[in-house]
Amino acid sequence: MNVLDNSLQKAFQWLGLENGKEFLLPEEHCPTRDVFQTRLDHMLKAMEKYSISSNDSPLLAAITGEIGNNSFDHNVGSWKDEIGIYFTYYLSEKFILIADRGQGVLTTLKRVRPELKTEAEAIRIAFTEKISGRSPERRGNGLKFTQRIIQDKNWKLYFYSGNGMFIINKDILEVKGKQNIKGVLAVLQF
Repeated sequence: MNVLDNSLQKAFQWLGLENGKEFLLPEEHCPTRDVFQTRLDHMLKAMEKYSISSNDSPLLAAITGEIGNNSFDHNVGSWKDEIGIYFTYYLSEKFILIADRGQGVLTTLKRVRPELKTEAEAIRIAFTEKISGRSPERRGNGLKFTQRIIQDKNWKLYFYSGNGMFIINKDILEVKGKQNIKGVLAVLQF
């Protein structure tokens, strides 16, 4: 099994646990936004060592920051148990992984779109429409920005929430999720 498979397996295992506390290693767990930001800054500096272009580095950090910050922004007071995110990356293997045990995209967006029925529909809307689960704030462009960069750069994002799964590369593909996860899991391959 390669390092991506191991990281994915660990994320799915963590998301599937009845109680996720004390499962992640301290260097994988970002319990607060400031810890996440510090590790994100460290990742950005480490990109130079792996010959990731100076054009791509800030874009990768921006995408990672958008997804990770959404975990904190949309789950304030709503974490199931373990507050924070699983954040790991292997620049030599060209992937970044973020997961949270929060409420998921559907629950978040149902606050502003109560007619939403499925996680897949909620994920599609999150990436393609200007919408924010933090209404009445006038926000909601971050994931659209993320989608455009991924498509322009021909990178790939696997995004899971509940039983919904989307793959974004040149296209946006909805795939029936094999798992029904608690929260969100995102894997960016570049």
